[in-house]
Amino acid sequence: MSTNEAVVPTRPWQLWRSPYLWLATVHLVGDAVVVLTSGVLVLAAVAVVVLAWPLTFFGIPLSAAAARCVYTLAGWERARARITRGQQVRALTPPTDARDAARDPNLWRQFLYFALLLPVATAWGGLLVAAWSVPLVAIGLPLYFAKFAAGRAQFGPFVVDSVDRALFAAVLAAAFLLLVTPLLMRAASAADGWLVGRLLGRSETSALTERVSKLVASRQQVVDSVEAERRRMERDLHDGAQQRLVSLAMTLGRAKNRLGQDEQAVRALIEQAHAEALQAIAEIRDLTRGLHPPVLTDRGLDAALSAVAARSPVPVSVTVDVEPRPSLTVESIAYFVVTEALTNVAKHARAAQARVSVTRTGGILRIEVSDDGQGGAHLGGGTGLQGLSDRVAGVDGRLGLSSPVGGPTVLIAEVPCT
Repeated sequence: MSTNEAVVPTRPWQLWRSPYLWLATVHLVGDAVVVLTSGVLVLAAVAVVVLAWPLTFFGIPLSAAAARCVYTLAGWERARARITRGQQVRALTPPTDARDAARDPNLWRQFLYFALLLPVATAWGGLLVAAWSVPLVAIGLPLYFAKFAAGRAQFGPFVVDSVDRALFAAVLAAAFLLLVTPLLMRAASAADGWLVGRLLGRSETSALTERVSKLVASRQQVVDSVEAERRRMERDLHDGAQQRLVSLAMTLGRAKNRLGQDEQAVRALIEQAHAEALQAIAEIRDLTRGLHPPVLTDRGLDAALSAVAARSPVPVSVTVDVEPRPSLTVESIAYFVVTEALTNVAKHARAAQARVSVTRTGGILRIEVSDDGQGGAHLGGGTGLQGLSDRVAGVDGRLGLSSPVGGPTVLIAEVPCT
């Protein structure tokens, strides 16, 4: 459906002082222009959809093109309503499969709008004449009779054939113009807006249904992402840290067996065990990258991200301004986004420096990670960015990426704090 962001005056004198009256009148006049232009195109597009759809090879592309034409024209109508009335209408979503064009209910709703616009525009034309032209003509009658004594004008049952009657008609017409015309324009504009919202916009129910579907899909993506992360950790533990620890235990066992026999060999085995222990620690640290560290809980994002930046092989500047402090869930997602993004910078960007900015504005936490590297990154490119997108979408957030070839790369995530 739609919402009106502009406050519409309700009194005639308020309407006269408001641009709403004039914009609404312009919009109603524009309906006639739309009928003469867009209406013809829509009729042709629907004819193509109906007639060409059954054809196997050419029908589907033609139907898809015709459907896009209708959606485009409907988008222009929504834009016209937004400009002239401040009416915000949720855009309808076209089908993803071109073969569904003829079965798309939104397409037929929009076609119905343009079909109804012909009688509606005719009605608005009559109303505009009655509300504007007739009163203005009547107001000018005294001048006519003052100059030409003879003459006769008739407004329905009311006959004007003298200066006195002309003055009386002018007074009535002026009162009508001042008091009734603005209300007629307001009512007609409201009716036209209802038609636009009902046929060219999504209903609250469909919008909520689509939102719930997206949330369900994003939750499933998060579950899949977490499961993939669990499998990665299990594999890396088995193939990496576990093998290091087994080797460490065997080395220490060999050193134990040689105690008191060959001090030189024992020293070498202990040094080897120490190196293997350090490697195991490094592998476990890499393995737990992105998990919730204690410093994040104790001291917040500023300290946690500063620690991440200090470990990065690429110089990183960090700016954090998140007061009041968001929830632990939001902080964990922000930490995960930054750590994964900086890992990608170190592995793929060939950057000389990077910058991290985390700010809170109202109920939105904005995370920005940028670098001066070679660019060319994209979501789903196998660099972990798709996992970031899934994780952010799981809390109804948004992830955006700008990474032209040659750089710079800017990753922006916005996460609700509530």
